[in-house]
Amino acid sequence: MAKITAKMEDTLEELCYVYLMYFDESKGHIPLFMCPNEDLKNNRDFMRPIKYHPIWFLEIEESKALDHIDLEYKGYTFFGKKFLAKSLREKRRAGLEKETPETVVVIISLPDDLDIFGDELIRKVTQLVKDKYEEKLYELIECEIAKEEIIKTPKTQKTIEKGEKIKEEMKKLIRNNCKEFFSSVIKERDTSSIKKQKALSFLALKGIDVSYILNSDESSFSNIKIFDPTKKSEKELKLVKPFNIIDISISKDSEEVEILASNNTDKKYENIIVKITHVKEFFEKEIMNQKIEEWYPNEELLFISPIIPHIDEYLFFLIQMEDNKKLLAKKINLESFKNIN
Repeated sequence: MAKITAKMEDTLEELCYVYLMYFDESKGHIPLFMCPNEDLKNNRDFMRPIKYHPIWFLEIEESKALDHIDLEYKGYTFFGKKFLAKSLREKRRAGLEKETPETVVVIISLPDDLDIFGDELIRKVTQLVKDKYEEKLYELIECEIAKEEIIKTPKTQKTIEKGEKIKEEMKKLIRNNCKEFFSSVIKERDTSSIKKQKALSFLALKGIDVSYILNSDESSFSNIKIFDPTKKSEKELKLVKPFNIIDISISKDSEEVEILASNNTDKKYENIIVKITHVKEFFEKEIMNQKIEEWYPNEELLFISPIIPHIDEYLFFLIQMEDNKKLLAKKINLESFKNIN
């Protein structure tokens, strides 16, 4: 394991944020904690992409099948995973039992330059939370609820103290694991991809020492290239996502949206599910579910979907039917396209 430098400790806030959230039966999406800077959890602008992250609007089974759900927002990628956790607390809505599981969401945000590390980091952090705290998370939730009470009884105070102790332990564990994770990926010598070079360059510009990854006779500093956006490389072609949306347009009468998607590979895909959903008041509604039996290499397909009145935000998914693998998940806000059209 690579050494965790003091500089990395100072700049962790610029590398990643970890959010632990739960779905409150009376208030909706509530943050349990975030690190490294918890003061920002009350900042509405900072928390906006967390509140509207598409992970909230997927059923547990669907989010499991998709591994994790991503949201791109203002230069950051937000990776989200959802799971159910044990609960023994009194619920605040009729019809729910004490044993009704808690819906817990873990979200990790990374600058776009570091999104190559997101898949592995979200899995590691989520598994860490589940392994260590899955049966204690409801106590952390009870702590947050108890803080809302105006009169703090001795029982309430004990609940808060117990929850705060769990929170501090969890935050420390997550912080240490994030620091160790970035140290380990810096140590890796595989810098062949342009995205890895770009990520290392980002870390170097933040003042983190990456030179010790070259402590070997087999490598030299010339193996790490500072990313130059003005230069193109043939290797970039390998990093193109298998599918992407290349154009979105709205009909003149604003009743339909046209989404043009492309297979960017030289491979023919079979049995692809195309789903378009919209979200209103925390509930997801499916407006398209179409099966593409064959999608040929470099082929562009046009999908036309009705626009629901007064709904501007939609989720577009491409899913491999055989193993439920997510090929593309994209949030589409039609408001910006209406302005263009």
